[in-house]
Parts: sequence; C-alpha cells; structure tokens
Amino acid sequence: MATGAFSRRGLVLAATSGLVLPGWVRAQDPVGAAPDHSGRGVVEVEIDGQPGLRFALDTAASASVLASDLVARLGLSVGGEIDMHTVVGVERVPWVRAEQIRSGALDRRNARLAVGDRRGMLGLDGLLGLDLLAGHRLEFRFRGRHRASIGRPRIEEQGFLAAERPRVRFAPPVVREPDGVAERLMIVEARVRGVRVPAVIDTGAEVSLINPVLAEAADATDLTIRSTATAQAIQSPTGRAAVARPMVVDALRLGDMVLDRLGVLMGDFHIFRHLGLADRPAMLLGVDVLGVFSRVVIDLRDGELLMEI
Repeated sequence: MATGAFSRRGLVLAATSGLVLPGWVRAQDPVGAAPDHSGRGVVEVEIDGQPGLRFALDTAASASVLASDLVARLGLSVGGEIDMHTVVGVERVPWVRAEQIRSGALDRRNARLAVGDRRGMLGLDGLLGLDLLAGHRLEFRFRGRHRASIGRPRIEEQGFLAAERPRVRFAPPVVREPDGVAERLMIVEARVRGVRVPAVIDTGAEVSLINPVLAEAADATDLTIRSTATAQAIQSPTGRAAVARPMVVDALRLGDMVLDRLGVLMGDFHIFRHLGLADRPAMLLGVDVLGVFSRVVIDLRDGELLMEI
C-alpha cells in the first residue's frame, strides 16, 4: 500500500427529511472547535511532553495526521512530503516527526505524522491512524457521554450472564517498515440485501460511504435533503472536498446485527479505486453503524471486532 493515510473527515450537509444521519455538520461550524456530537472516538494525546491534544481514533487511516497550526507550537519541523490517499484523491502533503506520542497504552517514539487542515478534521488536533494504533485494543462507549480509549490486547470473556456480544473477525493490520505506514486496512465482511460486501471499519467517519456498484446492487434510494442550497460533499484532512450523494440502504447485516434505512453517502470515491474495490460492491462503515451498540471493542492484534448491545 502506498504511503499516506486513508481519511475523509468532515461532512458538509444539511439536515435530512424523515431520517437523521448522525454527525452531519454544517459549513458554519467554527474552526478550532472539537465537536463532541459527532460520535467519533476522541482521546487526549501528549506529543513531546505537551498534553491535552484531541485526536480521533481513525481505523481507516493508514497514517496519522496532525493539524498544520500545531507544527510550530509543538516545535516540530517539516521533514519532507508524502502522498496521502484520501477519499478525494492522492494529495501531496508535508510530514513531521515527533519524538514521542502518548495516549493510554500507546507510547510511540520517533513517530511520523502527515500534516493536514484542522477544518478537514472537524476542529480536532489530529487523527491517530493504524500506523500508531496497530497491535492495540480500542474501546468505544456510545451510551451517555461518549468515551474512547487505547489499551493493551486482552481476552474478552463471553460468560453465560454477559451481555450479548456479536463478534466479527478481520485480518489484523500490518505496519510496514521503515516508514511506519499500515499496509492493510481493517476490512470485515458485511451483507446488504443479501449481497456480500467488503466493509472497511472506519471509526473516524461519522456517516458510512458506499460505492456506485453497491448502490445499484442494493437498490439504494435517494435521500431528500431539506435545503438544496447546502453543498453535499465530504472533506479530506486537507480540506479538499468531493461530491457525495445522500442515499438510503436497507438490510445491512454485520455479524448478527441487521439495520434498515441506513443513511449513507454514495460516490465514486478514490479510496474504493485505491483499494481495488471500484468494480465490486463495497462500503466504509462509520460510527453511525457502530454507534448502534453501547460498547465496541476492536482488537487490532488478534483481529476481532466485538459489539456489545
């Protein structure tokens, strides 16, 4: 897999009619804000001894990203440029190297970060991608006050009195040396109206994405937007946008879970072409799907997705 991160942060869309899509934000959201309404997993990160930075856990990013306005503040210097594969396309961006990044069980030295635009990350300080998250255990709690954490892998007991916990297996990501970029994203098998669909688990996306092949195969229908004046687009971490078509799909099955009337964004997005999925039904599953559960655990060492109802 080429160097760079898979990211498509930000949705510039109006509210929907008859169906609410979690986490859709308006263009007027203030730059620098770190909205908590998105449902994404956000953790506090310390970089080179400076704590309090807010990063989203992004399992569809092969490399981590830092907001450009923090480069000078953190005393970092640009070391060169990399190609970052986003939903929009291939974007050439600067990169910096941090002496140490810490958050929960994550403690990484000499880490490379791509440089992005804060507006493209919904006001957050950055994204933690699979290059830093690989081998860890991610936990998301979606009930009450949203919480997320990075821990060490451990066995989850499935006792008789335990809550129902659907489990889905996937191939754990592998980080390529020496540049430290994840070679493989987290892909599980889903079904949409009986059609087998490779689905990228994307904890950094508020709304799920589908390609045109899946839209046709699943008989997806258009979702009416109340305000036609609002642009329907998604943004990359650099702020570049791509046109997206709001649609609805039925009968999405993930493990033992089935969802009907799921609002999604459809488009001929670059990420599907880059993953070799442009000619077959494919999708990215965001926190709109994961947030159906009260708790989600992702074991990136053993390749297991656990969902607690």
